[in-house]
Amino acid sequence: MSTRQKYGRIRTIVVESGKNKKRAAIYTNDKESEAERIIQLICRRWGEENLIKELTMKHLINYSPGYETEEIEEQPMIENPEVQELKQKRSNLKSELSQIKSKFGHEVLEEMEKDANWEEVKKKRILTIADIAGIRSQITLLGGKIDKLPQEIKFDEAHDGKKLVELNYEKKRFIDCIKTFTYHMEKKMCEILSNYYDKKKEIQPALAMIVRRGAYVKLELGKLIVRLRRFKNSEIDYAARELCEDLNKMKPFTMDRFHLPISYELE
Repeated sequence: MSTRQKYGRIRTIVVESGKNKKRAAIYTNDKESEAERIIQLICRRWGEENLIKELTMKHLINYSPGYETEEIEEQPMIENPEVQELKQKRSNLKSELSQIKSKFGHEVLEEMEKDANWEEVKKKRILTIADIAGIRSQITLLGGKIDKLPQEIKFDEAHDGKKLVELNYEKKRFIDCIKTFTYHMEKKMCEILSNYYDKKKEIQPALAMIVRRGAYVKLELGKLIVRLRRFKNSEIDYAARELCEDLNKMKPFTMDRFHLPISYELE
């Protein structure tokens, strides 16, 4: 156990790999659970993060809003940006006027307490009075401009012809379903291939080599023959041949209107 200022007392669990004897440390504030349980949870989290990376990078599954966009034919009405700008200027002037009037009133009261007459105060504060009149005039002018402008205009008119678009979620759902199906299909094929290929950590690269292998396609006696080229690696070659046999047992066929039976084989 050790102490960290930010987290308080923490617990350190050291994990050692079996082959190269390298060690890694896990820090946790869980003082009750067994070390084996904490290691399982951390490894499971690493597995989930790796899965997310694979789904994002390899299968392009992305759950941010849809990829397909379509322009909205009837652009929605929005508040006129020019009116918003003028209203903001008017609001700023009103705030400035309020501050000047407050300061002016305070100064006038101070002068009146000194028995100064109004004419003297007026002459002394003539510039401030002029500022107040000028700001009032600007506010009135802005109000007239605002009244002449339409309060709402179409989106594309407000953004120099750029139209508002909507997301086509139907297309995205369809595409994501295909991607998810592809991922699960690949996972299932890895399970089948693992019966014939012993290197578990290389099972996905081995499957990728097989499914991306060049092949000859030929229609023979009403059956579509997919004949893969052989592999120089004897282990991959054997695994590919057995995988083809297992696929053929599933009696695959084409998805077109002919429903031709498919037969996978190696040269």
